[in-house]
Amino acid sequence: MSTPKYLQPYENAVGLHGGTFEAMLWRTREGQELRFKAFTDEIDFSEKTILDVGCGIGDFAAFLIRSNIPFRSFLGIDAIDEMVQSANERQLENCTFTTGDVVVDTRLLEQSEWYIFSGTLNAMQQSEAITLIDQAFKACSVGVAFNFLSNQSWRNPESEDLSPASRFDTIELLTHAFTLTPLVSFSQEYLGGHDATIVIRKQEVSQ
Repeated sequence: MSTPKYLQPYENAVGLHGGTFEAMLWRTREGQELRFKAFTDEIDFSEKTILDVGCGIGDFAAFLIRSNIPFRSFLGIDAIDEMVQSANERQLENCTFTTGDVVVDTRLLEQSEWYIFSGTLNAMQQSEAITLIDQAFKACSVGVAFNFLSNQSWRNPESEDLSPASRFDTIELLTHAFTLTPLVSFSQEYLGGHDATIVIRKQEVSQ
């Protein structure tokens, strides 16, 4: 079976770099951590179960541990086996990492309180990303958080090369989020407007 288009850049990068930070196609570690902090500024992960889709080498789990956030359990899923091997080699406490492509097999989206997508959507088409977010929101018990490159960045698209990523229609994503729940939060200031984070939560059932 041929490799899906959204995975090809990562497979190519693993061929060059192995299961390392460089193969995850982040520009800088500082940018990666600012994206992680956008999640933890908005969400209290204490005693929560977390499913990190597209976990790479487990950097978000390591960030939570360094930040002394006592999550209950962490499951990372990535379609690139070399990434998962590197994540497991870190032996992070309360963390499990497994290989799988949730786009192809949605059964991998086992129920968790929080679903996280950090950089995972970048090489996808926006329609693919929306479908995946919808599936995660249906499966979660609390909420979903995801980041993406914003087309409201005020940057000239002709002056930047984001390949293999692309900018998403931020207004369309926000509008879609409000079709799922009224409990939507949005931030875009942490990387000077380059990147955006949306968090959507399920409503609590009235007693």
